[in-house]
Amino acid sequence: MQEKTGNQWQFLVLLFTFVSQISVAQKPIVALTSDKKEVGANEHVGFTVTSNVEGSMKIDFPVEFEVDLNVMHGMEQKMDPSGKIKTYYYMQQTGAFKKEGTYSFYAYTTYRNKTYRSNKITIKVNEASEEDDKVNSNDPVFGFIQCKKTTVYEGEPILLKAKVFSYINIEYLEGYSDFKADLSMEEHAFPNGRVEVEQTRVNGKDALAFEYGKQLLIPVGTGKCHIKPYEMALRCHGSLFSKTMRFRSSGLTINIKPLPGNAPKDFIGAVGEYRLSQKNPSKEVKEGDVFTLELIISGVGNLHNSNAPKLKLPKGCSIYGDPERVEDIEFTESGAEGTITYRFNIQVLEGHDLAFTAPSVSYFDPEKERYIAIKGNAFNINVIPDKSFNPVVLSDPASGTHTDMVDLKTQKTTTSATNTSTSSKSRLWVGIVAPTSLLGLLFLLLVVRKRKKKEVEKITVSETDDLVRKPVFLDDAKPETPAAAIDYWKDAENHLEDPGVFAILLPKAIIQRIEQCEKCNFQSREKAFDRLLDTKPEIAKGLREIIEICDQYRYGFGAEHLETRELLANAENLLKQLPS
Repeated sequence: MQEKTGNQWQFLVLLFTFVSQISVAQKPIVALTSDKKEVGANEHVGFTVTSNVEGSMKIDFPVEFEVDLNVMHGMEQKMDPSGKIKTYYYMQQTGAFKKEGTYSFYAYTTYRNKTYRSNKITIKVNEASEEDDKVNSNDPVFGFIQCKKTTVYEGEPILLKAKVFSYINIEYLEGYSDFKADLSMEEHAFPNGRVEVEQTRVNGKDALAFEYGKQLLIPVGTGKCHIKPYEMALRCHGSLFSKTMRFRSSGLTINIKPLPGNAPKDFIGAVGEYRLSQKNPSKEVKEGDVFTLELIISGVGNLHNSNAPKLKLPKGCSIYGDPERVEDIEFTESGAEGTITYRFNIQVLEGHDLAFTAPSVSYFDPEKERYIAIKGNAFNINVIPDKSFNPVVLSDPASGTHTDMVDLKTQKTTTSATNTSTSSKSRLWVGIVAPTSLLGLLFLLLVVRKRKKKEVEKITVSETDDLVRKPVFLDDAKPETPAAAIDYWKDAENHLEDPGVFAILLPKAIIQRIEQCEKCNFQSREKAFDRLLDTKPEIAKGLREIIEICDQYRYGFGAEHLETRELLANAENLLKQLPS
């Protein structure tokens, strides 16, 4: 009896253990979703594989699907109905179908040497349509290109914005491709700050709306310009898993008109709205001296592409060299805004007073659709005669008026125009003076070359032990500071008290550190993380989470507060584990 009771007890223990293991064990789930169920040929579409186990993921695409190079891996945690926190892993791939048809396929996750298949997904691919200027406002997420004017003049700045609407809650922005124009345009993109999401109503339904991707275009040609649709990927809430919604906006056609043909002679090529001011020289100048006249053109438009004003000079003076151009311009949402200062050096050639008429320039105002003339002020210069100054001026009508250049240091003049009466002097120069001068010049060159060679040898002998030899690159001779010299990490440390700027700088600093460790310029986050996942997957996972926190704060879809010091410390600890 005791033996029977003991056997029953052992059986119950085994049964309880088996049932408890079954209840505790996590059944692998694999889900495959797509941005769209129906697309056009060559239209980008994204697919997401989500699983509750961390394993190797793969989508069995048909051969007609061309996969993009970038693959995104991620992890997120959610609370189930019972209140438990569960972790889900996902992989995203994008691409385009090259041929119309209906395609069905699966995704697979390999976990502990077992492969689990997802649900089947079916995509209908239609023939590519050239009509992309329309948008379906009933889609869960949609967008269009925002522009104040669709007809502009050549040189008139155009500001484009991406306007996005969503009927579902957004967690954060995952990807964005900017505007592309098929006509020659200057493109100036503005850095995206924190996105302001607002509540609105579309088609009688509640929706979220925000603007993104501000870009300034300045046309340098005429005709119809087609702006291709932008593409965007948003991470949105789903019923079970979060999913990525990828969409394509409407396109835009802009008509660019040429400027009217009646441009005045003083037109400087500027389109927009401008002002002219000037800084006059001293009223009294000595004959032979050079004085400076400053003209300042300020305003907004295509200022950076404008030309220098043309001066009307009175008799008895001449412009000495080309005018100096000093720019103080920045690109704003209205165009190139700022000032250009032109400094004209003018030489006094005759000993009488000079009366200058008011300098003038013209620009084209696209709002008023006409050329506008702006003028400075007339001024006089009192000239003090100098008998020692003797410029050579040829005023013979037959030979044309010509003013010789004057050496300001020695007050000597050199003639740059001759006539037929100097032909005998020219023959003398060619026959006697030229050969003698050439021999003297060659001798002088040999002496200078020999002296330089001795100096170089001395320097080489004296500095051989002190100098460290290294390769010389052509870039070393450039005066500009290369973009790679920007230390984003130091910039992030300096903006700990400004979360908005910090959220932009820290991801750049992390990618810059990875590039320094890998000694490679990846050009994108995904390429950097793809390389890091092969060697340090845990570090890559931790750094990606830090970047996602910054993006969620920056785009306004997640956290309202950013722990800048904590994030910086976590990133530094992870990056220290990478080989230097």
